[in-house]
Amino acid sequence: MEPEILSNIYNKRFHNSLQKKEQDVPPIWMMRQAGRYHKHYQNLKKKYTFEQLCRNPELACEVTLGPILDFDFDAAILFSDILFPLDYLGMKLSFSPGPVFQNNLTHLMLNQYNIDEFDDYIQFQNQSLQLIRKSLPKDKALIGFVGGPITLYHFAIRNNPIADNLLSTAIPVLENILFKNIEIQLRNDIDLLMIFDTEANNLNDEDFIKLSIPFIEKVSNKYPNKIGYFTKNISSNKFQELKKINSLKLTVLGTRYNLLEELSQTHLSLQGNFSNELLTITDQDDFMSTLNEFINFYQSHSPLQRAGWIASLDHGVQKSTPERNIHLFIEHIRTKLC
Repeated sequence: MEPEILSNIYNKRFHNSLQKKEQDVPPIWMMRQAGRYHKHYQNLKKKYTFEQLCRNPELACEVTLGPILDFDFDAAILFSDILFPLDYLGMKLSFSPGPVFQNNLTHLMLNQYNIDEFDDYIQFQNQSLQLIRKSLPKDKALIGFVGGPITLYHFAIRNNPIADNLLSTAIPVLENILFKNIEIQLRNDIDLLMIFDTEANNLNDEDFIKLSIPFIEKVSNKYPNKIGYFTKNISSNKFQELKKINSLKLTVLGTRYNLLEELSQTHLSLQGNFSNELLTITDQDDFMSTLNEFINFYQSHSPLQRAGWIASLDHGVQKSTPERNIHLFIEHIRTKLC
């Protein structure tokens, strides 16, 4: 096992949660916190395309910092996209507004790619992280991310059923590129790297163990205590498999789990557990009633029982989420749990 990458402690709440240390107030960040619900992002999208916002380091930094400055989240997450490794392979990615590939994935792409050239290709992401860390307030954590190999593969074969027989060839190639992508991101003093693997929720347990777990385990062992993992609506059996990876740091649970009960049964820090659907409630009284019920549950448990909890959602922030609800979520958690 390689030595753990040591980084500075920027946000103490986030650091304490990853170390499962007792504290009154949890850190707060949300997947897709820089996105379509946010006026700051909407205004930038009037002038720039999504791809420009991702590929231009100054713009990616501006998008990333927007929710930090407006909502005071404890952690920023790189504004980018999980699909750039597929573009690197030659699929020619564009967004209209969702991802569109000009070329189908082929055996030739998988057999002729040069991993040494990926460093140059992904420099925009590397430069974005450098600029974000330099510009980010010193009391804020920074999170990077990649997609999971099985998720990238599923995107690659959408509307391209001919590629269905490429699985055994594609997964090792995607893993190799993602390893390089992770290495590059971790050069930039990030606090955590998330593997976003939404398509893994569609795998049965046997295929999850075969196709997803080895990559998570290898990355976590290479970079111990620096890796988090997310798949949507994770099943109990899949969660049990993740818990076996001692060097994995964090995972995200769905709302059907009692997160505090699970915290006592794992070395992992756990993120959640407010529904992103509930965050879209437009009536303020209804929203506050729901939010107070959520906070009261956590308030009824001691800081020791909450150790390792990161206050967040079961999935990403939805486009229809009122900005007011983000403010209320953060404000009331910090004032009522102090």
